[in-house]
Amino acid sequence: MKPRRLQNGFSLVELIVVVVLLGILASGAGLLITNPIEAYQAQVRRQQLVDQGEMALRQIARDVRRALPNSIRITAVGAGSALEMVNTVDGARYRDEFGGIYVADPDFVLDFASADTVFNLLGPLSNPAAFSANNRLVIYNTSANIYAEAVDVDNQGIITNAATTLGFAALNPGVNQEDQITLSAPFQFTQQSPGQRAFFVDSSTSYICDPAGNQIQRYAGYGFRASQPTTAADFGVAPGKVISELSGCSFSYSAGTAQRGGILTVEISISDSGETINLLHQIHVVNVP
Repeated sequence: MKPRRLQNGFSLVELIVVVVLLGILASGAGLLITNPIEAYQAQVRRQQLVDQGEMALRQIARDVRRALPNSIRITAVGAGSALEMVNTVDGARYRDEFGGIYVADPDFVLDFASADTVFNLLGPLSNPAAFSANNRLVIYNTSANIYAEAVDVDNQGIITNAATTLGFAALNPGVNQEDQITLSAPFQFTQQSPGQRAFFVDSSTSYICDPAGNQIQRYAGYGFRASQPTTAADFGVAPGKVISELSGCSFSYSAGTAQRGGILTVEISISDSGETINLLHQIHVVNVP
C-alpha cells in the first residue's frame, strides 16, 4: 500500500483572524497617508485665502495712494461699509512766476486774481499718454466734499467744471521742456497750493464691503456723485469682484493732521471649509493738496 499523504490548510478562524489583522494594518497605513494629505490640503486652502486677501489689500492700497488728496470718504452699508476716492491720472507743479526761458509771456503763469485759460507746468507730465481733454483739473483741494464741488458749480474755485475741456502741448522739448495746459473756458482757481501742486482727475473709485454677499466689489470709472453711492444701481458701471469668500470686513479712516498723514485701516475676514483668515492692513494716506 502507498503511504497516505496529509494535506494541511487554513481553517476558517485563521482566515478571519488574518483578514481582521490586514484590515487593522490597512487602517493604520491609511491614517499615515490621509492625515498628511489633509494637513497639506488645509495648508493650501489657508495659503489661497491669505493670497486672495493680500491681493485685495494691495489693490485697495494702490488705488488709495493714487487718490486725490482729501477725497477719501467712508459710509456704513448694512453689516459692511463703502470706501470711495477720486482717481488721479497725473500731477505736476504749475508755474506761478516767471523764470528760466519763460520770462515775459503772462500766459506761462497761472493767474489766481482772475479767470485764466492757459498756463505752464514746471516740467513735463509723468504720463502724458494718460492725459485726456475730459480730465478735470484740481488745485488745492481743501473742500469738505470735493464730490459736491465736482457736481455743482464750483464756487470754491478748486475743480474745473465738467463742461471745461483741457488742452495739452509740450513746449521746448529737452531740458527746458514745460507742458502747457489750456482750458476751453476761463476758470478762476481761488486758492493757491503752497507746493504749486496741480492734479488731473478723471473719475471716482469705490470698494463695497458686503459680508452678507460674501464679497468685496470694486467700481471704477464712474462719474462724481454728491452723495456717496453704495448700491449697484448708484454706480452705472459693472463691478469687479475683489474677494468672493468674505465673512467680515470694515473700513475706517483717521484723517491727517499737521503732525501726521491720514491712516486708512482695512480689516477683512475670509472663510472657506471651516478655515477663517483675518487680515488687517493700514495704508498711509498722503493728503498734502
